Amino acid sequence: MESRTRSVHPKDDAMKTRVCGRSLFVWGLSAALFSLPLAAENAWGGVRTANPQEVQQTRNVTGQVLDENGEPMIGVSVLVKGTQVGAITDFDGNFKLNAPDGAKELQLTYMGYKAQTVKITSGQMVVRMEPDNQLLDEVVVIGYGTIKKRDLTGAITSIKSDDITLTPTSRPMDALQGKVAGLDITKSSGQAGATSTIQLRGTRSLQMDDDGNATGGGPTYIIDGMPGDINTLNPNDIESIEVLKDASSTAVYGSSGANGVIIVTTKQGQTGKPVINFNAYAGFTGWEQLPTMRRGESFIQVRRDAVRATGGNEDLSSLYASQLPMLEAINNNQWVNWADEVLHKGFEQNYSVSVSGGTEKTKAYFSLNFSDEQSLYKGDNYKVYSTRIRVDQEINKWITAGLNIQASYTHQNGRNGILEDALRSIPLGQIYNEDGSINPHPIAGDTSTPSVLADEQPGVYKNRTNSGRIYVNGYIEYKPIKGLSFKTLLSGAYDTSRRGTFHGLNSYNNIRNGGSVENTDATVRNTSGYDYEWQNIITYNTTIADAHDITVTGVSTYNHNQSEEYQMYGENISDNKLLWYGLNSTSVTNRTDLASYEMSKGLGFVARLNYSYLGKYLFSASCRWDGSSRLADGNKWDYFPAVSAGWRISDEKFMDVTKKWLDNLKLRVGWGVSGTTAGIAPYSSYSAIETSTTVIGGNTVPVTQFAQMVTNPNLTWEKSYNTNVGIDASFLNNRIELTLDWYTTKTKDVIMTQTMPNTMGGYNEKTMYQMNVNMAETQNRGIEMALTTRNIVTKDFTWTSNITFTRNREKIKKLAEGQDYVFNAKHGDMVWMVGEPIYSYYGYKVKGIWQYSEAETAALFGREPGDIKIDYPSVKQDGQGYYYMDADGNRVDITKENPYTMRPGEDRQVLGHKNPDWTLGFKNTFTYKNFDLSFFIYARWGQMMNYEQMIGIYDPTGVRYTFPTYFSYYDKTIQADQNVLFPAADASMTNFGDYDNSGDMNYVDGSFWKIKNLTLGYTLPKNWCNKIGISNLRVYGTVTNLFVFSPSDYVKDYDPEMDGSLNFPLSRELVFGVNLTF
Repeated sequence: MESRTRSVHPKDDAMKTRVCGRSLFVWGLSAALFSLPLAAENAWGGVRTANPQEVQQTRNVTGQVLDENGEPMIGVSVLVKGTQVGAITDFDGNFKLNAPDGAKELQLTYMGYKAQTVKITSGQMVVRMEPDNQLLDEVVVIGYGTIKKRDLTGAITSIKSDDITLTPTSRPMDALQGKVAGLDITKSSGQAGATSTIQLRGTRSLQMDDDGNATGGGPTYIIDGMPGDINTLNPNDIESIEVLKDASSTAVYGSSGANGVIIVTTKQGQTGKPVINFNAYAGFTGWEQLPTMRRGESFIQVRRDAVRATGGNEDLSSLYASQLPMLEAINNNQWVNWADEVLHKGFEQNYSVSVSGGTEKTKAYFSLNFSDEQSLYKGDNYKVYSTRIRVDQEINKWITAGLNIQASYTHQNGRNGILEDALRSIPLGQIYNEDGSINPHPIAGDTSTPSVLADEQPGVYKNRTNSGRIYVNGYIEYKPIKGLSFKTLLSGAYDTSRRGTFHGLNSYNNIRNGGSVENTDATVRNTSGYDYEWQNIITYNTTIADAHDITVTGVSTYNHNQSEEYQMYGENISDNKLLWYGLNSTSVTNRTDLASYEMSKGLGFVARLNYSYLGKYLFSASCRWDGSSRLADGNKWDYFPAVSAGWRISDEKFMDVTKKWLDNLKLRVGWGVSGTTAGIAPYSSYSAIETSTTVIGGNTVPVTQFAQMVTNPNLTWEKSYNTNVGIDASFLNNRIELTLDWYTTKTKDVIMTQTMPNTMGGYNEKTMYQMNVNMAETQNRGIEMALTTRNIVTKDFTWTSNITFTRNREKIKKLAEGQDYVFNAKHGDMVWMVGEPIYSYYGYKVKGIWQYSEAETAALFGREPGDIKIDYPSVKQDGQGYYYMDADGNRVDITKENPYTMRPGEDRQVLGHKNPDWTLGFKNTFTYKNFDLSFFIYARWGQMMNYEQMIGIYDPTGVRYTFPTYFSYYDKTIQADQNVLFPAADASMTNFGDYDNSGDMNYVDGSFWKIKNLTLGYTLPKNWCNKIGISNLRVYGTVTNLFVFSPSDYVKDYDPEMDGSLNFPLSRELVFGVNLTF
């Protein structure tokens, strides 16, 4: 048996008070983070002695462990080397154990101190531990260089390889969700190959792409010093990821750093014999959360309630007198759950192998990776084949050179997203024909409603994309004298892609649009591009009088980007076998061709100074000069300065009294400017002429006109001015680490696309000319926190917690002169309004459903019980009743005879915003001997989402769509108030849109928290690994998207991370994996 004791000696009460206080502090914080009923002896363990039944002949070993100040250390792990026999020091630093005969050494470990191996001696041993400054001396990658973590003055978060690969995923950024304060990562689609949306510290720009997303709104990715492809990079190849958040860190990247920079450092070969790593996982996706839709009697009941509200006959034949095909299907009991028919279990697998090794002069790393995702749709899959080669060569003691190659090939088959249609489709029909083929018209006699399974028929639909990418990055570094280095890097990238889509005869779109050959179509799109960049970096470092550390860096960069696109579209495809290969045979009148070419160049220069005095007072200053071909002469060039400073307060003499509990305390202050052209077109500084044809008097004549986007020669850089104040602190031998940042970013000369006045004429009969103009200002303010606590650290058991918290408040400060708001051109339901966040939803605010007891009040607004109730901010109430003020400032009383009519200018308001108020990530990791268990909770709170794809399918008639069972609706035949979500079922209506403001019900609270993943792993003991000739073996299982909670009554059985989308749901994943090292 194992005995546990605790001994307390009356030696130094003051010391005991300090040690106990430290222990209680850590335990108190741990309990606040995560409630777990663990007794104190489980935390510190007292003195552990070996089991006498396990050790036949032993000898008693006793001792005391002291820190660098000579004071006893509690909780130090003491292990007999080569055995499982060990102990934990008690309150006085004492330990006692029974060591096997022949044992010669003890191994001592403690968080924040260097591990020590000491010889076993007779009598009372005394061991003095040495602090380990590795955490502070850890090297962090910054722009065009590296720096020790202790010398950082900017807001930078570093994520190491173990944290990246802990989550089984083929995309590195997915593994960072919720783990970097300020970095908002969301995945709105479960489609195979879908990537995440990534945003750092809010939205600043107002330029948008065709989908309505901010152009250039995401961070820039730098892989081994050069731009690269983060989405096809194997996570197992990554050594570290640094996230540069404030302008003092990103300004050296100029226009590329306007929205933050993510620097990826890949693994390189290590000196010694070759090391082989094999990593694999495979598993299933499914068990998706979907609302239960009405079928059977539940579906019929809606129709019955709708007819009853109009006084109609409720027998079955009368209910569906106008829908005879539906009635026949009901009588034949042909009920169908179309969502179950559309979705299947998915499968994913990933395999990677790497070989690393080298000599003192030559180091090499080589990896291969294969990833395969199959989503919940049949035929929706995504495969990636990738490789990476890295070679570093020391030519002589002055010159080193290296080559890094990243290549990938992707093959994707996509599917039409039809889950929304499947959920709302009438839950009736015959799915298959007698021969087992899919029945394209499930409800007999109804040819207007296609089967949602139609695209699963052989040869009727195809959506295929093949892409290839290669990145080559080479460097030469010359170090002629101590402290001076010159490094030149040249990178080139080439990518090519072809996408073909085909909707053939009997496909879903074809049947829905009429079902004839004329309703078939195909598109093929070929794109290719190449980029190259040349960097030259000169760095000089010197130390003066062992106190002044100075580093000067100079950089020049040049980049060239070029792309081409060719696209053809045609209709009336005569044979499904032709796919998009038969477009040349389609009619010219139904065929369109498109060719485009783009090229842009950039040139930049950087100067930076880093200064450190005694490692205590830190200073950095930099300036970047950038030139862009996208802007006109006179505005092409601009400069972006940055300064930052740091003060390691914990190194001051007056802080000596805190050294027993405070390990590090540093204050950081930074200010900087970053700029961007906000993703405007490469030729924005040139006037463009377009040629086309038109018909005049029956004759086709050529037409020449200006392009829709009119050139603005005065357009200049969009600039962000950022201030950041941060604190880094660690306590109790680094048991607790805390980082806090406060920031504010003001972006001026924000580029907006402005519609030109009618006096210029129109681009065509429907579209006006437009111009990019610097006309707005935005602001982002926020706080970030990252907290790590090592709650329990014993020989056999550890518990570590990590918390990240971000709160960001974005606001539009100014629009064009005289404008308080502008409607978002890409999102008609969004508005840019002074004082509000950038992506703000705008409309009428729904307050619920008018109730029976509110009939008289409802009548004042032209409504009745069962209608949608709206908040009217311009309407007031006093003792005389309801009233509003007209345009002349006169009071207008609202009466039943003079009911109120909605006034868009006065009654529409900001309903909410797309980006969250705050996000939180909470990770706990437990280890017990060779087992490890971790779970991660992620919360995103305060955002609104447009849930039209679900809310909008409510059908008050009961014959157009089915809808979720939790959609409770008002019953006009009940003369009482009703706690319901939707207006009344009513057969007299055509659809939900007949209700005033039905569209305003789509905007709901999108807040959520979820258990993102849960992982259980086991690592084979070292002695077992040695016996079978391997270095390490770990097996694990992971469950993803285990549970999700939403506070909105309108959101049930749905993951709000999808932001209102439905067609490709985020599902649960169950995978099993192995990490093997030879």
